[in-house]
Amino acid sequence: MQRKPLSVNRKKATSILILILAFVPFSAQAQTVGLFEYDPGSFNGYTLLAPSPSTTTYLIDNYGRVVHKWESSYIPALSAYLLENGNLLRTIKFDIVDGTGAGFEELAWDGTVIWHYEHYGDTYRQHHDIEPLPNGNVLVLSREHILTADAIAAGRDPSTLTDTIVSPEYIAEIEPIGPTTGNIVWEWHLWDHLVQDFDSTKPNFGVVANHPELVDLNYTPTSDANWIHGNAVDYNPELDQIVVSSRLFNEFWVIDHSTTSIESSGHTGGDRAMGGDILFRWGNPQTYRAGTADDQRLFGQHDVHWIGLGLSGEGHFLLFNNGLNRPDGKYSTVDEILSPVDGTGQYPLPTGGAPHEPADQLWIYEPDPLTSLYSPTFSGAQRLPNGNTLICSGRKGIIVEIDASGQEVWRYINPEIASGPLEQGQTVPAGQNSVFKIRRYAQDYPGLAGRELIPGAPVETYPISISGTSQLPLYPTEDDSVVVTATITDDIAVTTAELRVDMGYGPFTMTMFDDGNHHDGSAGDDLYGAVIPPLHGSGSVSYYVYAENDPGSATNDPTIAPVTTYSYAVSGDPSVCGDADASGDVDIDDVVYLIAYIFSGGPAPDPLESGDADCSGEVDIDDVVYLIAYIFSGGNPPCNADGDGIPDC
Repeated sequence: MQRKPLSVNRKKATSILILILAFVPFSAQAQTVGLFEYDPGSFNGYTLLAPSPSTTTYLIDNYGRVVHKWESSYIPALSAYLLENGNLLRTIKFDIVDGTGAGFEELAWDGTVIWHYEHYGDTYRQHHDIEPLPNGNVLVLSREHILTADAIAAGRDPSTLTDTIVSPEYIAEIEPIGPTTGNIVWEWHLWDHLVQDFDSTKPNFGVVANHPELVDLNYTPTSDANWIHGNAVDYNPELDQIVVSSRLFNEFWVIDHSTTSIESSGHTGGDRAMGGDILFRWGNPQTYRAGTADDQRLFGQHDVHWIGLGLSGEGHFLLFNNGLNRPDGKYSTVDEILSPVDGTGQYPLPTGGAPHEPADQLWIYEPDPLTSLYSPTFSGAQRLPNGNTLICSGRKGIIVEIDASGQEVWRYINPEIASGPLEQGQTVPAGQNSVFKIRRYAQDYPGLAGRELIPGAPVETYPISISGTSQLPLYPTEDDSVVVTATITDDIAVTTAELRVDMGYGPFTMTMFDDGNHHDGSAGDDLYGAVIPPLHGSGSVSYYVYAENDPGSATNDPTIAPVTTYSYAVSGDPSVCGDADASGDVDIDDVVYLIAYIFSGGPAPDPLESGDADCSGEVDIDDVVYLIAYIFSGGNPPCNADGDGIPDC
């Protein structure tokens, strides 16, 4: 069984070494989907991929290999999240007699439906996004249905109405009760926070420019019922605030969650004493008569959220600025906006018709070519722990990662359409591999703790399938041979199975066998093996698997090898395991060093695996106990838990 990737408790992330080789390039088939780029600067983790037309949700590693997946009866509507308990929370869409039903479901790691909640009715329906809360509840972004007669009675200009209803946003907090039930424990209705200057005889009448905390009922970018088009909701637990994005208003709004539902329907109450009114809004001051078209900064944006604590730009807003109707052309950017919130969670209210500050974005990523990530709909972005930014250009299913300098270090194109995964080389039908947004989870994310994350095949299909490529030992020394195995299957006979290796003195090829004599299981079980000889001294070894069938179709693993390969570092010091402080000896100082690292934020072992004394794949308190037993009680030596003299890592 393949060892799980090394991880660290207390949210200490690790990275893997990726070596770019100079093998003679080989292309098995024209590449159209899957992994296109994986550079050493990429943040190593697991990406949750929820293709919009698919009922399958995937968790893939940085090589594009599936490490887990969930099957559902429904396509998403539209977002999905991996929870800290390892469950999948995903929106769902299903057909009903009078339209489209929607809601969400929580799936256990094994796919069991834990909670199925339908959130729709004659007067409302969930759409686009949800947000899991720390207390286990879920915020649900919904659309209400207000009759046009009621809209006119509230002060809407009848000439701007073409449908029988208007649909403002509605946010509900749902507490799970049973497998299919929940309680609405908090709610906010946009309809309670309006201003209009069309009809002085109707409610909500006032000077729009004097009320940036309210929504102008007659700001009408469209006459359709979908007048606001919310598309994202996020929660900030430190501030107890919610941010919601309005695509058609080209702005986002921050509201207070510390209110009761009654307070949220009014203009007072809550920690900020503003009830459910808008605390802060940004992107298009024309919506509250505080600017002109020259002041507009957002254009159909998606995925607005706060950058989390401990990340570069923490507390700022991050979003994908789609560029819809952007005056200087159709191109998308990723924008970071400084939040003007103070230490008490208050935002300065603009006065005298001025717009909310700041006037401009703090940071903008513009791709090169400028239009290359343009997506008029969907899309998102995420700041990663190493300072990189993960970007989803949703309509074309393009996912890229850039570093702090804007250099692209990872690229992937979603291979899944409604009919299932495409075969590598097939042309993607336009708009059929869309992805609403994306999230990557660190190796030490709590929801992944204790999970078997054995890499399988990529999402896309190949004439030959190579999956489960692994090596033992995981951390070899200069005296260790390394066994590499991979499962290779095909409907047609596999004629060639090779391990292509570079030990630092030029590439060479080794035959992989399925004969039961090369650490490959049993003869004919499709598990192929080869043994890389020891690399004496320190250095790095890189390898990939190549397979070919009888008609001559070929596949590599990783799929974009030899550009990106698997690799391992070799230490010339066989005693490195357990020598956490790199002193050359395994002693009580290593125990003290590990305790400081795990519990007090002390420096990490270098290399990190030197602290993994019990070869569990984690650096944690168990390694401290293991070393104490070895040093004082005659326990097994580091990296040799069974005491047979052969390193287990």
